[in-house]
Amino acid sequence: MALDASIGIGREDEYGALSAVVEGYEGQADSWKTEREFVESVGFRAGMQTARADRRNIVNMGGEGELEVDVLDSGAGSLLTAAFDKAEVTDAGGTRTTVLETSDVSGAPSFSAQMVRPGTDGSRVAYKHLGCVATEWSLTAEVENAVKLAVTFDFQTVEHTASAGEIVEPTYPAVAFPYDWTRTSVELTRGGSAVEFDATSLELTGDLGMKVDRRFLRGNELKKKPIRNAVPTYEGTLEGEFTAASVGLYEAFIAGEICGFRAEFAGLAPGSSLTVECPAIQFTGESPEASTDEVTIHNLPFRVLDPGDAPAIRVTYIEPGTPTGGGE
Repeated sequence: MALDASIGIGREDEYGALSAVVEGYEGQADSWKTEREFVESVGFRAGMQTARADRRNIVNMGGEGELEVDVLDSGAGSLLTAAFDKAEVTDAGGTRTTVLETSDVSGAPSFSAQMVRPGTDGSRVAYKHLGCVATEWSLTAEVENAVKLAVTFDFQTVEHTASAGEIVEPTYPAVAFPYDWTRTSVELTRGGSAVEFDATSLELTGDLGMKVDRRFLRGNELKKKPIRNAVPTYEGTLEGEFTAASVGLYEAFIAGEICGFRAEFAGLAPGSSLTVECPAIQFTGESPEASTDEVTIHNLPFRVLDPGDAPAIRVTYIEPGTPTGGGE
């Protein structure tokens, strides 16, 4: 049964070295797929029907997977850490605070990801993806839905086992509640002053600019740890109702002004919260759109920029001090 499936990650001490820890996440899709390529040799040869069976060598190219979850107010620290360049964790007063930031250099660790897939005969097979490094992420919130986080990983290789003793049972938060739209608020500033905007949806995305195909002539098919080789791109989209107040946001767009963005998510666990701050954003379009059967909608796509004196994005995740509980 699909209910017997599980997905979890554990921080590696060294890139590609299997972590013994599996922090469970309630993933909502299984997209972890390995990639293989063939090196084929074909030349002039009498009597050849097609490519010969002994002229094809299979090569392990690693693979890619995505971990998509509803963000819980406890236990999401490792997944957020994978997506950002810097992370600082402090424990005080019964809470754990994880501050994540973008930076010019990626200091994000690699992870091992264990995906357990159940068979129809009651068997379980654990696929252990090693050397998982985040390449993209998205955070979304919209009316009538839970807040979602998706992180795409590149991985170096994958091992699998059906041995029960080698399947690590994931640990989950003892108690955790999902963030949802009812406890989500958005604040926009223009020229240092708050601008009222009735947002109905929010999306933030990051392309981390990672080079993942680092293969070399070194007698080894496995690639080396991805490194940054392009300027990361962080973008967002806000959608809401068009009002007199939001005209100022349209004016900021056509003038190319730099504005500020902040999103706050209040958790149900005492003291828990998630805050996203972008001190410099620039709207990239577009004009408000009227309709014959709906209120006028104001769509506000934007680019997150480097303010020069602060992180382009800072995320503060506050959770109970003991984020994990029992296994399955």
